[in-house]
Amino acid sequence: MEQINEDIWINILKYLPMCDQFSLVQVNESICSYVKYQWGHLKTVTLYRRDLEFLDRNRKLMQECLGGWSATVEHLHLPSASSDLLRKWTEYSFPHLRSLVCHMDYNLEEADEETLLLTKLFPLLTRLSLTSSTTGRHLWHWRHLKELNLTWCEYLDPDHFQEIFGSLQLTKLTMLYYGYNVNLGEKVVDIARCTTLEELHLDDHHLLGDFLPRLMNLPHFRRLAFYTRDYYEFLLSSVVRHKPLKVQSLLFNDSFWSSERVAESILHMTNLRRLVLQEDDIDSQQLHSICHKLPNLEELHLLAMREVPSPSHLWNSVGHCHLLRILNLSSTKLSSQSVDLKNPCLSKVLLNRRIPLTLHLHNTGLDPSKVLRDCDCASLRISFEPIHLNIWSSRFVEIEFSPDL
Repeated sequence: MEQINEDIWINILKYLPMCDQFSLVQVNESICSYVKYQWGHLKTVTLYRRDLEFLDRNRKLMQECLGGWSATVEHLHLPSASSDLLRKWTEYSFPHLRSLVCHMDYNLEEADEETLLLTKLFPLLTRLSLTSSTTGRHLWHWRHLKELNLTWCEYLDPDHFQEIFGSLQLTKLTMLYYGYNVNLGEKVVDIARCTTLEELHLDDHHLLGDFLPRLMNLPHFRRLAFYTRDYYEFLLSSVVRHKPLKVQSLLFNDSFWSSERVAESILHMTNLRRLVLQEDDIDSQQLHSICHKLPNLEELHLLAMREVPSPSHLWNSVGHCHLLRILNLSSTKLSSQSVDLKNPCLSKVLLNRRIPLTLHLHNTGLDPSKVLRDCDCASLRISFEPIHLNIWSSRFVEIEFSPDL
């Protein structure tokens, strides 16, 4: 170990968890100096429960560790913490900390005091992901917050919503419970008091009543994602009643289910640019109607579909989308006929196209070398590279709105 030079040590330390760094700092004076140097330059820190407990038992090491990175850290992750383990941190300041991901122990009796402690420790946060017993009280002290994630905070008191969302200038809010175990009641509409809000993630049953229309009227609101079981059809029809022309993108993850009501709603969103279905179902007639009625569609993603229309039905539908730039069939098992230029439906579509179409075929079971060899056509570009989408849950719908309309 003595033969490893300083630069190599510093590089090694970047990849070691904090518990290993605690061990190394006690080996000898040279290695200790490398670890302390590393601590003095950290931007991102993760401390697990065992790390917090170890620091709590070793005051000198806490002074060296927190004293080293508290002045530089920008992102802090605490997967399992408690107010008892964090109280001693009041001796330190965190002037550059802007992002905190924190999972606190269940502590309903002292939940509000716990939240207040966090606001005092880390007052300058702009991004917070908090899982705790918080009622929401004191959240408004984080005046600089832009992104707030309260997933699984089951004890939120909607009586605090007016103060929270009337004070904070959030751009993104996430409040997910993935089911009906929490009902925030009518006061959930107070979220719409946050006029800076751009993006919201929520369970579908909280969007009923007057809440969804109010959200769509916010001046900067551009994205709504909701976990859904029963209300997706109603919510899509509500969007159509109020702002159909503002919808520019729709993503269904295991949530379209060949629904006639949803398909009918989509037909009214004539400014739709992007449609994504993943691990879902759509029948041939629905796809044909959507492609025929949406002249501005630029991207169509049919990913890991449980059933896909036949090659003829697929290309007949695509033939109506004259502005389509991307057709993504990745992770859907396809036959070679789907990309056979001898297929009259495909050849007709390509002959009539005025702009090239990029066809994505990642993980479709097709042989890339054979497909690329046989598909030599100026109006068709083949890619076997994946397109990465943000799929954060099963059974959700994501709607993107154009702020310009």
